[in-house]
Amino acid sequence: MGLFLSTHRPRHGELSELAATLGVSPRTLRTWRDRGGRTGSPGRPGHGEKARGEARRAIESRWRELPRGNDGWRSVCARLAREGVPVPTRLVQEAVRVLKQEAAEREQARIEQNRVHVEVLARDALWALDQTLLDRDEQGDHKALQVRECLVPHTLGLSVGPPACAEDVVALLERVASERGAWPFVLQADNGSENRNAEVGALLASERVIALWNEPHTPEHNPRAERSIGSLKRASGLRGAATRGAECFRRHESLREPGVWATRTGLVARLLAAWEALDARTPRATLDGLTPEEVDRIAPRAEDRACRDRFYAEVCESWRRVALAPLDKRARRKAEREVVWSALQRNGLVRRTRGGCLVPTVKAEGKS
Repeated sequence: MGLFLSTHRPRHGELSELAATLGVSPRTLRTWRDRGGRTGSPGRPGHGEKARGEARRAIESRWRELPRGNDGWRSVCARLAREGVPVPTRLVQEAVRVLKQEAAEREQARIEQNRVHVEVLARDALWALDQTLLDRDEQGDHKALQVRECLVPHTLGLSVGPPACAEDVVALLERVASERGAWPFVLQADNGSENRNAEVGALLASERVIALWNEPHTPEHNPRAERSIGSLKRASGLRGAATRGAECFRRHESLREPGVWATRTGLVARLLAAWEALDARTPRATLDGLTPEEVDRIAPRAEDRACRDRFYAEVCESWRRVALAPLDKRARRKAEREVVWSALQRNGLVRRTRGGCLVPTVKAEGKS
């Protein structure tokens, strides 16, 4: 185009028409014409591969010596200047960007190689329990307490109100189990005071349910509950700053509770609508085009695959052996969690893989 314009001078008005046709400005066409069809941008030529290789060799060792978080190109430039090594700033920027990208890729590969993927194989084998903040107003915090099935992303029970206590957790679990007609083999939860207490412990023991507690400050140990609550909050429009969660519901008082703002009523309505939409009306590609409720209805039951009494006794006996082992607190917690996962896998309720290979299970009888 530039060569054409330099040899065929357009008439008055033709340059604007041609620019409109090509979707560029007349100034761009004049620039092409003045360059006579030559490609490339004007200015200094770029650095060659040899210069880039020499710059990387000079930069890489110095960059690796810098602490993470203070390893930007400016720090590298300052380090090179102190040592009297002349490297163009542009090459430093390119090299540091490539080094950081390579380091991130190596770290991601390491995480994927060591990540344990858990596939739940039966319904009611594993439930997840979690609580999240929805809103905060003049009356205090409004939180949602959720129980979900871990075979599919299916919410089994939900309650909204002030921060949950032991009685709230017990009431929700009993209601879900009554409606479902079954208790889980394992309940996964964090170490909040509403979960780890005598009331919840007594309920789980009476129903022969094993509690799988997260390690402290490790939400990654309850990922299904975290993802499920995140999906509910996104679908209901409550994702984001909690203080903005229910602004539209503060303009009137609750009709059922005179003198009480309708914040909680609005939150419940939005969460119930999102729950219905996600579980009953949203086909999932990961579920072969079925909804979570449809898969849940046809899935195999844990009670048909394993004996609850034998499973419960097996885990409790292994826990007693772990308690007698000379382990520190963190190692004992990890060993207790591994006992539960191993029992689930041996009984055909879950499949665990690491890097594509099955994770070996510990022996139920422990060390002799």
